[in-house]
Amino acid sequence: MSSTAAPRTLLLVGDRFAGFAAQQDVLTVTGFVEEMHLGVYSWDGQPIRVRAGQGVTAEDRDLIRGQAQLLGLTERLDFDFRPPSLAGRGEAHKHLSRNTLIADLRRDGEDLFSATLRVHNDNELLIDHQTGEHVQGMVAVEAARQMFLAVSERYHASRHLDRSYYYVIESMNTGFENFLFPVDATIVYHTLHAELDDPDRLSFAAEISLHQAGRRASVTTVTYTAFDAPVIEAKEHRRARFAVEHTTGSVPQAATAAGAAATGADTGTGRPVLVGV
Repeated sequence: MSSTAAPRTLLLVGDRFAGFAAQQDVLTVTGFVEEMHLGVYSWDGQPIRVRAGQGVTAEDRDLIRGQAQLLGLTERLDFDFRPPSLAGRGEAHKHLSRNTLIADLRRDGEDLFSATLRVHNDNELLIDHQTGEHVQGMVAVEAARQMFLAVSERYHASRHLDRSYYYVIESMNTGFENFLFPVDATIVYHTLHAELDDPDRLSFAAEISLHQAGRRASVTTVTYTAFDAPVIEAKEHRRARFAVEHTTGSVPQAATAAGAAATGADTGTGRPVLVGV
């Protein structure tokens, strides 16, 4: 950058966060490109500093730099964009990278892990519902789910490379304390309890919190178990068969009650299983 004038700093967000662009010095990607073409940044010659918020992609970066070059703004444009280091497909349990919310996962202590929240503009949770200036609460819930999976896969399950694990949630509760906005946020995973001696079944309790701008936005407590996949898949198949037979009316009433009582015992936990992840 050739100018020594104080840079104007803009915060850029993906187009799905248009509601947040009501804030001063916040623009969507489309809005910023339109302003460049309208000459908003051409008349004063000042440097333009742009910081990427949530929803900004590498493709957006290339588009903006290309438009800046076309309009003669390259020397004045300082675009702070760093592609995130996403959790792997086998860690976040997501086939499409745009749906991965966990980036830059790291271990900060024996029982403490952290990551950067990354929300893609086309994330599955934004496609059909995004209102107001904040990010919807289900993003925080899903981020907590992906965080415990990623931590467990990278730092615990990886010790047993000959096994494939199937994760089962026993309880999961989320409290919301502040709005979450489409800017930088950090996810913190704190291990409350871990049973790692039996490689057939790894059990955990954890607290997962989401922090932004010096405040805690949400906190999730979760207990879950990673089962050796062949074991739990066989049990899951039996329970699925029971559900089919119950629905089609081929299971006697007494068997229905017995089957319901056996749900917890079927996993070896003694507790009802809510959902697999």
